[in-house]
Amino acid sequence: MTADELLALAALPNFPDSAIDLIKIAGLKGAAGVITAFPGVSFPVPAVVGGGNAQGAKNWDRLVKAAGEAVAARIVRHWRGTEMYVPSCRSAQWSQAQDAIRARFDHLTQERGYSGNEAVFELALEYGVTDRAIQLVLKRPGNTPPAPTAPEQLRMF
Repeated sequence: MTADELLALAALPNFPDSAIDLIKIAGLKGAAGVITAFPGVSFPVPAVVGGGNAQGAKNWDRLVKAAGEAVAARIVRHWRGTEMYVPSCRSAQWSQAQDAIRARFDHLTQERGYSGNEAVFELALEYGVTDRAIQLVLKRPGNTPPAPTAPEQLRMF
């Protein structure tokens, strides 16, 4: 995951709070590296920069490899000797993919002349999910908030 991809996910309503915390400490690029390296696990942070014992040194090296030495040091100073939960962000990624599926469905049916069933079939193949999953996605609202109601419409009531 790149920093730009993580930033795009951060705008979604189901973006994990733990990812926000990680971004605050590690920065966008560092958080992206950590999330890519350790998605969905509780990472045992060394008690001291560089690691105080063999396991701490091993985990220090893993952090440095994932995010760089400066970011690893910030993480150690913040989570010192505890476990840092690293979110996978898969739920937010799927939510983002659902928006893309809805947009692609509209493109296929409105601009390319596909029937609804044909578009569902193509999208299932394209995204590697079942046609039922595509149908469910199409029934759900997207992540973009609805447009504000025009003041003229409010005066009618």
